[in-house]
Amino acid sequence: MRFFVLALSALAISTTAQADAVKSVYTKIDLKKCRQTEKADEYVFGGTWACKGLGGYDVFVSSADDRESAAFGKVKGNNCAGLKTFNGFNSVGNTVEWRVKNGKPFAAILRWTVSIDPEDSTKQATWLVVSKLEKGEACHMHYVSGSYPNANAQAQKAADDLAVDFKCETDVPTVDSKVGPPGITMESCSGLARE
Repeated sequence: MRFFVLALSALAISTTAQADAVKSVYTKIDLKKCRQTEKADEYVFGGTWACKGLGGYDVFVSSADDRESAAFGKVKGNNCAGLKTFNGFNSVGNTVEWRVKNGKPFAAILRWTVSIDPEDSTKQATWLVVSKLEKGEACHMHYVSGSYPNANAQAQKAADDLAVDFKCETDVPTVDSKVGPPGITMESCSGLARE
C-alpha cells in the first residue's frame, strides 16, 4: 500500500511538472489565406494582413517599401512590435513559434530574412526576433542572428528567460550575435513614436 501511495504521489508531481512545462506550438503565415485589412496604395505601401495566430493573438503583417513588420495581438492598433522593421529590405518568415505555458502563449519567435548590402539585395542574412506577448499586444525583446550557434535554441532560451521580467515600455531589446548588431531600432516601446 505504501508503495502504491508513493507511486501515485510521483505520478501527480510528474503530471504537474508536465502541465507547467514550456512548449512550442507552431502556426503558419500564408498571406493568401489571411484577411487583408488594408489595401496597397499606388506608392510604397503594400498592405496589411491579419493572420490566425494562437491563444487570442493574431499575427498582423504589414508591407511598405520592400520592408515588412509583424505584430502579435488582438488588434493591430499601436502595437509596439508592429512599429519596428529592419533597416535593410526584409521579409518575415512563414512560421511563428509560440512559447506556451499553462496553455497560454507568452512569447513569439519569428525568423526574418534581411538584405545586408544596400548595393546588392541578394546578399542576405536571417534574424530570429523574439517578441514578448503582453496584454493583447507584443514588443521585441531579443534578437538572435541566424548564424549564431544553436540560434533556434538560443531564441527559445531568451523567450523563456526574459519574458517574465521584460518591461515592454521601458526595457531595450538584447542581442545574441557574432556578426554585429541587427540593424533595427534598439529602443523600448516608450522610445518609439506611437501615432
